[in-house]
Amino acid sequence: MTSDPVYIQALADQARRIGKGLDFKKSYDAIRNSAVEGRFMSYKELADASGAEWSKVHHSIGEHLWSLVEYAHRKGWPMLSAIVVNKPNVASGSMEPETLKGFIAAAKELGLSVTDEERFLRDQQERVFEWARDMIGTPN
Repeated sequence: MTSDPVYIQALADQARRIGKGLDFKKSYDAIRNSAVEGRFMSYKELADASGAEWSKVHHSIGEHLWSLVEYAHRKGWPMLSAIVVNKPNVASGSMEPETLKGFIAAAKELGLSVTDEERFLRDQQERVFEWARDMIGTPN
């Protein structure tokens, strides 16, 4: 049932309701646009895309990204949060150790196999960029 379109839409609807100022659709669009451009984005950029104050949403950004990741997974897409990193890492796409730990925990929660964490991250990042290029011309 978790692959049913109704379930997938329910995930998006729930994320909108509990976003604490973070908008599911605006976050999705921001990640997709950043990926089309082939660039990483910061957590603050993600908050800015929703018009949310970083100081009010920084504690809930992980849960928000989880909603996006689960939604993407159910659609057969890569982990969209792979290209969202701390501001000092926007140029490289690297994740801080704690951030990477959370990212890998999310992957395992989805049932994905991870043997080399850094390699898995880089693979997901490339997959997000490829996904975005493939999505050009399709509705958001």
